[in-house]
Amino acid sequence: MTTEAHIPAEVTLAGRRIDEVFAVTLHDPDSDDPHGSLTTHNPLHEGERGGPLVVLGTRDGRQWRITLPEIEVIRRTAVGCEFIVYGRITRSAL
Repeated sequence: MTTEAHIPAEVTLAGRRIDEVFAVTLHDPDSDDPHGSLTTHNPLHEGERGGPLVVLGTRDGRQWRITLPEIEVIRRTAVGCEFIVYGRITRSAL
């Protein structure tokens, strides 16, 4: 399983900012079954579906813009939420 962890400066879902996101983790981001999690004090609600989820953040000392076309929250936890991704994840170095 491939895992990517990003430290976000900004996270938005359908243009709405999600505050206090400490990490965005993507699992198998280039597979047919990508999924991930947000570590945050403001988790999205279980069953919430929408997009795009856009992350402006740092990984390996570089700045990135990661776009997930659509997500669906499958689990809300004490430290955030877990989601599945619909569509292809795109990354752009900033």
